[in-house]
Amino acid sequence: MKKDSYSGLSWMTEEIKNELIIRDKIVENEDIESLFSLKDNSDFSIALFEILQKRNEKDPNSLNEIELNLFLCMNLENAGQADSILTFLQEWFPEQNEKVIKSLNEIGASKSSEIIKKAIELLPENGTWFFESSNEESERIMSELDSEFSNYPDGSMRNLYRKYAEKNRNEL
Repeated sequence: MKKDSYSGLSWMTEEIKNELIIRDKIVENEDIESLFSLKDNSDFSIALFEILQKRNEKDPNSLNEIELNLFLCMNLENAGQADSILTFLQEWFPEQNEKVIKSLNEIGASKSSEIIKKAIELLPENGTWFFESSNEESERIMSELDSEFSNYPDGSMRNLYRKYAEKNRNEL
């Protein structure tokens, strides 16, 4: 991105603008070494997600196991925060439901993994939309699971992403 891409944002300090420009350059160049130099775990997670997203868009089969674990967990978190876990489980990556349970465990989010496992158990086995066959009770349970997941039962996901990425740095 160009240096002035944030110039129209008068509320943003020069320091923040510079950090965003650095982060954007890391993403643009897929510079994994510089990625690990980012001190803020939010910046790190955002940049890592954008890099993985770019790689997945180029070739959906290009992500290795470590990258796929992070990519799925990050997308699940995004779905849970922006809409609901059903968005991920039934719209974005329905073919990855079992894999995301393992991925959550891999990054250290075992409580989240249990929640998602319970949510998947509520889904229709034939792959139809949840609300086509749900009842009041199953909808209540799904809503509770969605809330539990969105409340970060394992703590900050960005910290888990960073820790897992650091541990597997050579695989990224």
